[in-house]
This record gives sequence, C-alpha cells and structure tokens, in this order.
Amino acid sequence: MGTVAESRFSASEHAERVAVLEALVDASHDAMLAFDDAGAVTLSNLAASRLFGCDTAELARRQWSTLFPESQHHALRVAFDGVGAGGRVYRHETEIARHDGSNVAVSLSLGPVVDESGSVIGMVAVAHDITEEHLAQEMLAEAEARLREGEALAHIGRWLWDVGTGEVQWSAEFHRIHGVDPLDFEGTLAAHLAGIHPRDRKRVREALTGVAESGRAAEIDYRVARPEGDVRRISARAEPTFDAAGSVVGVRGIGRDVTAD
Repeated sequence: MGTVAESRFSASEHAERVAVLEALVDASHDAMLAFDDAGAVTLSNLAASRLFGCDTAELARRQWSTLFPESQHHALRVAFDGVGAGGRVYRHETEIARHDGSNVAVSLSLGPVVDESGSVIGMVAVAHDITEEHLAQEMLAEAEARLREGEALAHIGRWLWDVGTGEVQWSAEFHRIHGVDPLDFEGTLAAHLAGIHPRDRKRVREALTGVAESGRAAEIDYRVARPEGDVRRISARAEPTFDAAGSVVGVRGIGRDVTAD
C-alpha cells in the first residue's frame, strides 16, 4: 500500500476537490443524479429537487422507474441496460414524473460509473428541462403555419439564395406558384432559374447577381413557365443579406403572382 506522500492527492487536496465538485454540481441548472448498480438514487443535486418537486431526502434510494412515467419505462430500461454494459446515452428525449403527478419533458444523458478494475458500479444521469424549448418550437410552428396561410391567400411566396453554397430554398407558396413539387426541386440557383420563362431568364439572373455584387435591392418582374405549360406573371423584390462584417452572404426575396391582377 502506498504512503500518503505517494498518493496523487493529499487528504486536504482531495477534500478540497470534492468540495469544488459538489459546488459545481449544485450550481448547475440541470438535474444531476447518481444511481447504484441496482438502479437506486444515491446522490442528487439541488436542481434535481426542483425538477422532481421533492427534497433530496425524498429522492434518496428511489428506484429509477419511480422517477419516470410508465409509458417511458421500456425505452429507458433499454438505455439503462446499455449504460450498465459500459455505454453512454446522449440527449435522449423523455419525460420525468414529478412528485405532484405532472410530467415534464427532459433531455436525458446517462453515463457509467466504474471502479478501479473497470467494472460498472452505477451510473450518473443529467436531465435538462426542455419544456420551454418545446413551447418555442410549437409557437414557431404555429407562426410558420399562419405565415403559410397568409402567403397562400395573398399569392406571395418567399425564397432564399445562399451565395456561398449556391443553395436555394423556396417557401410552400413559391412552389405552388411555380407548379413544382418540393421533392422535385433541386434547391440550386440553376433550378430556381429553370422555371423562369426563357425570354426573361437572363434578365433575372443578371438582376440577382447584381444584388449579390452590389448589396442593393432590386425589383424584378418576370414570367414563370409552369411544367403544365401555364404561364404566370410574377412581381418580385430581391434583397441582400449580410454577415457581421457587412459582406453579402445571400439574397432573399418575395414573389407575388400578379397574373390575375
């Protein structure tokens, strides 16, 4: 057995490191829990108490299965078994069961705890509350749906050209204006120009290139030759987009179908 002097850290240094680690864990906004090899909670931080809605003493010795709704048990048992075999789980979306009976969406990461021989003797879990992220995603989806409805009513579509990559993205309404299925659109500037009437194509290409080179917006009127042979008249505006240094990195635009006007 080695002497204290031969140890990597002295007793005081070890105690200090443990105190620092405990402070770091308790300062985290994410819930952190440690489990033994039987799946019982051995340690937890303050954020875990807040997330689960009970104090540290109530969390202690609880089995992992009591911390999650039954609907999540099968997937989590597979995850826990994998960690027990030495694997890791990163950002698995699931739900935890709070003390008050409500469920909270979390992103769960798991890792094994090993002894000096390399045997797994437990695991640690970090749970990040993603309720606000889900709410933000739902609000964004709702806003996008309203925007699509507004575009359809006004017959206005949007597009974006990434000058660096050459990639072009169309909104749903712009696909409808061109009569092109999203699955059939190649997402390039060439594909963007391909639907324009041959007599207008060169002029539109020069206008878009001019916006990218000059950094000034442009108004463009042109015709679209749809695949079924129908011709639509479009009134569009193209504007440059800039990076933090003021360089043009893209061109975005809106196009209104004015055929019926």
